[in-house]
Amino acid sequence: MHPMLNIAIRAIRKGGNIIAQNYDAQKFIREDFEKKQYFIKKVMYKTYQVISEIIYKYYPNHIIIQKNTNYTITDKKILWIINELDGKKNFIKNFPHFCISIAVIIKKNTEISVIYDPIKNDLFTSVRGQGSQLNGYRTRCTNLNALSDTTISTNLTFQNIQSQSYFKIYQKLILSGISFRCTGSTLLDLAYVSSGKIDCLIINYSLLNVTNFIAGQLQARESGCLTSDFQEKSINCILNFTSSPKFIKSITEKIRECYISTR
Repeated sequence: MHPMLNIAIRAIRKGGNIIAQNYDAQKFIREDFEKKQYFIKKVMYKTYQVISEIIYKYYPNHIIIQKNTNYTITDKKILWIINELDGKKNFIKNFPHFCISIAVIIKKNTEISVIYDPIKNDLFTSVRGQGSQLNGYRTRCTNLNALSDTTISTNLTFQNIQSQSYFKIYQKLILSGISFRCTGSTLLDLAYVSSGKIDCLIINYSLLNVTNFIAGQLQARESGCLTSDFQEKSINCILNFTSSPKFIKSITEKIRECYISTR
């Protein structure tokens, strides 16, 4: 095992313990939104601190940053990016679908990825060039090329809802037999795509902070996924697909049929 991966796993499990221990404690403040927000910020801060302490213990000269932090990646420094809780709204609502992630960037390349679901105790790992794993077992993305009876995850934002073109596309895909999920944790969805639990992720990355999902993107690539962009300016549509090459080809063709019909 890569020595940095070993430390990342140790750190993320410690951080996951903090999240899991405080998950059920929310029920005491469920009706007070402000207290709950303050409570979650404290949990996230403590999680980040626990993870950082373990990493610095073994790699004191490395740089550790949180998600949404602006930082220039250089060849000289090894960078650890921590997303201490992806799916915060799910955590607030006691919906058990959220995760923690650590990504290690070396010479501008994402070399190591760890995504941990502390409630289900699922550990997704990947090392560049060595594939992806779930709980120690090698994972591969789906190899389907038909759209019927497949599952796709998406994340509708306010900007998406304002665009009728998105709804036409989703309608076309639903009529093709696709089942949609909007889970509230894009990072965990990427891990699910990499392990074949979900067939495809459709999202508009331009509306999100991509640094939050670096760990998931490595997981997807190492499991055989591609990320492909679909853009049609005339109908104000920008989509990113993450899935197997065969599936992306099939779904792109179906969406282009919808685009042609709207002209």
